[in-house]
Amino acid sequence: MEMDIDELKEKIIEVGIQLLKENLTHGTCGNISCRVDKEKILITPSSLPYGDIKPDDILLVNLDGEVLEGKRNPSVETPFHTAIYKNRDDVKAIIHTHSQYALAVSSVVDSIPVFLDEIFSHIGGELTVSRYALPGSDELAENLLNVLGDKNAALLSNHGAVCCGKNLDEAFEVARVVEQICKIFILSSCLGKTKVLPEEGREYQRAMFEMKKEF
Repeated sequence: MEMDIDELKEKIIEVGIQLLKENLTHGTCGNISCRVDKEKILITPSSLPYGDIKPDDILLVNLDGEVLEGKRNPSVETPFHTAIYKNRDDVKAIIHTHSQYALAVSSVVDSIPVFLDEIFSHIGGELTVSRYALPGSDELAENLLNVLGDKNAALLSNHGAVCCGKNLDEAFEVARVVEQICKIFILSSCLGKTKVLPEEGREYQRAMFEMKKEF
């Protein structure tokens, strides 16, 4: 059963609080959005702590980023949210995190190779870092689209993670997995060169990823 707008707003608030509890963001960093229909999304406001967000603070915007309902300013990162929704009909929710390990990795490497099953089964391929661009810019959105492809997540250079899903629960689970992958990558890199999954492993996990998209 699909949620109505009021239920979606409550769910966004719930997810925001959970992001804080699980240290997937801090302060007012990051943002959350979800589709209402093919042409409209809900998105969190700019510069308001997650614990203070009320349903009326959440903005209804179209895919051109124009505010349809709400008195606050939408997140400065609205351009990359709308760009993803325009290009990915399968994406119904997006969470941008500023978690510690994702930030650390995004500040050092260009990608995390497929060295764990979870990278393919949850992400759909290597976890790639997009080229740096200013927050809120069209360039940032374009750079992100270039590395996201049909995957569920990508990292923004020096700027954390962007996680997608068919609903807010799935996007949140992807955010959890991304942070865990980044943590394990950092730990394993301290021990030596990470071992990439063999071809048969990558093919199997990609099949699992495709299968999950059908449900």
